[in-house]
Amino acid sequence: MKILDRYIIRNLLLTFLFITVSLQLLSIVIDISQRMHRLEYNQGSIKKALIFYYPFWSIWLSNTFSPISVFLSVIFFTSKLEKNSEILAILSSGISLNRLTIPYLISALIIGIVSLLINYYFLPMANKRKNQFHYQYLLSSRYKKKYEKNQTISAKISNNEYIFIRNFSRKENIGKEFVYQKFDGKKLIYILKSKNIFWSKKNRVYVLFDYRETTIKKNHDFFIKGDYKIKKFPFTPEKLLPEEYIAETMNISELKKFIETEKINRNVNIYLNEYYQRTSLPFSTFIFTILGLSLSLKKKEIGHNMIIGVILAVFYIFFMEITKIYSVKDYIPSYLSVWLPNVIFGIITLFFYWNN
Repeated sequence: MKILDRYIIRNLLLTFLFITVSLQLLSIVIDISQRMHRLEYNQGSIKKALIFYYPFWSIWLSNTFSPISVFLSVIFFTSKLEKNSEILAILSSGISLNRLTIPYLISALIIGIVSLLINYYFLPMANKRKNQFHYQYLLSSRYKKKYEKNQTISAKISNNEYIFIRNFSRKENIGKEFVYQKFDGKKLIYILKSKNIFWSKKNRVYVLFDYRETTIKKNHDFFIKGDYKIKKFPFTPEKLLPEEYIAETMNISELKKFIETEKINRNVNIYLNEYYQRTSLPFSTFIFTILGLSLSLKKKEIGHNMIIGVILAVFYIFFMEITKIYSVKDYIPSYLSVWLPNVIFGIITLFFYWNN
C-alpha cells in the first residue's frame, strides 16, 4: 500500500469518526431537550438517561444514519483536497481516477464490515437496553396506556397447536381464560384450560390456576383438574405479543428463526425489512463513498457539496422508509423495498462517476 493510499484511508476514517461523534453529541443534546418532560412524568432523570439510554441510543442512531456520516465525510475530505489542488496534482502525476478510487473503496470496506458486524450482533444488544429504558421512562401517556392495556391473544404456535388467552396484561404478565389445543391432522386430541395464567419471568415457566386438561382418545376421554399446574411452553409473552421494535433486539440468527415462526400467524414483512436492512445498509457505504467522491470532484465550494450531500443522503433514508411502508402493506416484497434505494442510488452514482 502506497503512502498516498494510507494518507487517504487514515484521514477519511478520522473524518468519518469526527463527523459521527459530532452528530451524536448534537443529537443527544436536542433529544434530551425534547424528552425532559417525559422523563419527569415517568419518574426518570437526565442522569439515568445519560447512563442507561443514550450510549445505546447513539449506537442505534449512528448506525441508522451511517450513510449520511459516510457521505459527508467523503465530501468534506475530498472537497478539501480539491480546494487545495491536491486532487489536480495527484491526477496530473499520472494516477487515474480509478486508481484514486481504490483507497476510498478500502475505507468503505472497513466501515462496511464494522457496520455489518454491529448490525448482525452488537446493535441488537444495544437496542435491548435502549428499548427497556424507552418503555419504562420515555413513553407518552397515551402510548403508555395503549402498551399496558390488556390484550386478547389468539395464535397458531405450530402446524397443529393453538393457544387463546383473554385479557393478557403485559405489565403484570397475567391473563384470563387460557386455552391450549393440540390436533392430529384435523382431529382434536388434547385440550388444556385454566381460568388464569401467569408468566414467571424469573423461572421462564407458566403457572396455570384452576386448570382442566382433557386427553381425547378413540374410545374414551381422560380428564385431569387441579388448583395449579406449572407448564413450559416454547413461547414467551414477548413472542405472543411482539413489541413494535422486537426485531431490533435480535441478532441475525435469532431474527431468522423468529421470522420462520411468525410466518404461521401474521404478515412478517416488517421483520423481513429489518432482516434485509442489516445487510443493505452496510452495503450502501460503498455507494455513498463513490457518490461523495464523484460530487467532490466537480470543483464546487465545500459548503455547496455538503448541502447536496445532506439532501441526497436524507432523501435516501426517506425513500427507504417509504418503500418499507409499501412492503409492510404487502404491495412489494421486503427484499425489494430494502434494496431498491441502493439500486437507484447505485445507478445515480455510476452516472456521476462516469461523467468525471
